[in-house]
Amino acid sequence: MNGSTNIEAKYQAYQQQHNLRSSKRRDFIFKHILTISGHFTIDQIYQHIAKIDPDIGIATVYRAIKLFVDANILIEHRFGDKKGFYEINQENFQEHGHLICRQCGKIVEYPIPEIKEIQQKKEREFNFKIDSFKVEFFGICRECLEKQKK
Repeated sequence: MNGSTNIEAKYQAYQQQHNLRSSKRRDFIFKHILTISGHFTIDQIYQHIAKIDPDIGIATVYRAIKLFVDANILIEHRFGDKKGFYEINQENFQEHGHLICRQCGKIVEYPIPEIKEIQQKKEREFNFKIDSFKVEFFGICRECLEKQKK
């Protein structure tokens, strides 16, 4: 089963568990987010979807995205004081951190293979069950630094 199929199965199971009927618009939004790689905002999704189906309202997109987060299909990130960014919660999800450019808003992911070991060590050291974490570095990306030099 590939990642997309697993996510579709998770979506179907969530709808059944919560007695949700299938919705043409929600399903359309769902199919659309499966085509996206990387991080995205609700506004970005809405702008793209509205070009295809101008009858879909922003409130519909907000409700669908909230449902996808609740269903653990999407992961929501808040980078500093910015709007929410979302990414698909893949089954082969690799723990990663984010580099966020304060000038252009670019987000770069980088893997943190040693994070599980650090997490387990801190759980033992402090007798604390960690259920989530964030690693975010803010600064200026290479492209913006190059522009500043000119």
